[in-house]
Amino acid sequence: MTSKNPGRQKGDRTSRPVDHSDLRPPGARRSVILVVDDDALFRKLITLLMRLDGHFVLSAANGHEGLELSRQYPESIDLVIADVEMPRLNGTDLCAHLLEERPGIRALVMSAADMSEIVSQNVDLPFLPKPFDPEALRARVRAILATPVQPPMHLVPSDVTP
Repeated sequence: MTSKNPGRQKGDRTSRPVDHSDLRPPGARRSVILVVDDDALFRKLITLLMRLDGHFVLSAANGHEGLELSRQYPESIDLVIADVEMPRLNGTDLCAHLLEERPGIRALVMSAADMSEIVSQNVDLPFLPKPFDPEALRARVRAILATPVQPPMHLVPSDVTP
């Protein structure tokens, strides 16, 4: 019996690290997007749509996880897409922390709540109501990424510590 992979023996479950460099278009830098939503279905849908559009996506299930993921990721992050309504660290507070820590980041917040709730938080961030059409999300992301980086916006998080 000949082995298709002579370096591996039957039962050997070790594998080499995955190289993601082959997923990038030659000579192009892909945008890095951080998706943060406690609703797994929305998070997976957004992640899939962004990956289909060629973006590199980091995904987190809540605000604290998103903040920690951002702190551990050594490269720049171009955009955070965050749900406004999440327990413990909501999307607007997450964006406030990220804008402080990563001045070049752009943000898009989304919510199924009434827009008046978002306005009441004095948040001047691009907003997308849930549920949304996938093409509306894609168009919004393209438009945000096409705009020049603005001077850092200073939002004051309602929480004191992340």
